[in-house]
Amino acid sequence: MILTLEQVSGWTQKAEDYFRHEECATCECYLGFLAQMEIDGDQEAHDYLSKHKPARDEIHACLGCDSCPPGILYSDYLRKRSDLRF
Repeated sequence: MILTLEQVSGWTQKAEDYFRHEECATCECYLGFLAQMEIDGDQEAHDYLSKHKPARDEIHACLGCDSCPPGILYSDYLRKRSDLRF
């Protein structure tokens, strides 16, 4: 499955719309989600995501939010991705 810029920007916007805290933008949960989409994306998606990833020195461990919007979207994404492979 190769993600397009449109798909990646949609998932990214959805994640950002559901951030519960300002710190969500630099959380390892969100970074993991972006990194996976970058792996799965085409070149335009890769370029887009490289601009959305936080700087390494800003990234922090999961805050333990219950629920974690980026974590939930990441899980949803992985499920959909898995469904498309079978």
